Amino acid sequence: MAYQTGVISSAADLVVVITDFSVANGWTLNGNVLSKGDTYIRLIAPSSSEVRIDSARNGNFVAPDLCVRHSRIYNTSWPTSATYHLCAFDNPDTVWCTINFAVTTHQHIGFGTIEKYGNWAGGGWFHAQHTPASADGSVCSVIDGSQQPYYPSSPRECALFWSPNMRDSWNGYYQENAASNLHCELRGYVWEPPTGTTTIGVHCPTILSPIQKYNPNVFNGQTVLTPFQLFLQNTDGHYMSIGHVGHLRFVRLTNYNPGDVIELGADRWKLFPWHVKNAAYPDGKQAAYSDGNYSTGLLGVAVLYDGP
Repeated sequence: MAYQTGVISSAADLVVVITDFSVANGWTLNGNVLSKGDTYIRLIAPSSSEVRIDSARNGNFVAPDLCVRHSRIYNTSWPTSATYHLCAFDNPDTVWCTINFAVTTHQHIGFGTIEKYGNWAGGGWFHAQHTPASADGSVCSVIDGSQQPYYPSSPRECALFWSPNMRDSWNGYYQENAASNLHCELRGYVWEPPTGTTTIGVHCPTILSPIQKYNPNVFNGQTVLTPFQLFLQNTDGHYMSIGHVGHLRFVRLTNYNPGDVIELGADRWKLFPWHVKNAAYPDGKQAAYSDGNYSTGLLGVAVLYDGP
């Protein structure tokens, strides 16, 4: 486990610090592609407003091996001073970065290999807070993962593997909006979630939502840190558990502040909201036709922590 923090002032800065940190912690750099094991990640800043991440099977960045989607962090005017928190882990390989600016705003980007259950082709994943139409902060999260954009320009679900059905209901652009992507060939696709289909993609919350909804514990006010357990719908309609994302947990920030560190046994966890902590919408909120408000509420991520 490794931890690093500092300040960046541009999208290009963020790419450099993530790349250098990853190389220092066992990843190999070839051009703009980071690799470790069978996972290949391309990280670039195509403009002064955007950090973009994508991946490809076997490092072959052309179809059909290239994931048809990329994820990104986007800010029209990049913050002149943003604090970053970088963590790297082994077993399974994971790199996670959170940036914090304007006091309350957080954005996340990460990649690695999941802890697979069983022997199947794939395991590499990547994530970032995708936003539509170059709109700053146009992200949300809903506790049971039911968020679905109404329009192509609607705010996107930004939590890690949190939505099983990321398509806008107006035009039906199936699975074009996923913030999290997984190399998984269990159903005949190369990348999950697949595009151009109503097939439910790989995700976390459908099975575990009862735990998430009833946090925090009414007796001690603490939240259960839920693993990002990944489920995939089989051809018979049933769900199978295919693995989990290592070293990260879902957290509800009801009684915590962004940046808090909590101790559970021998482990320490650093807590962040998915975007901005907002107690007005404790379960998060998606924009609706009759109500354009949206938020990540009290939903967030806990990162295994080895800092000061």
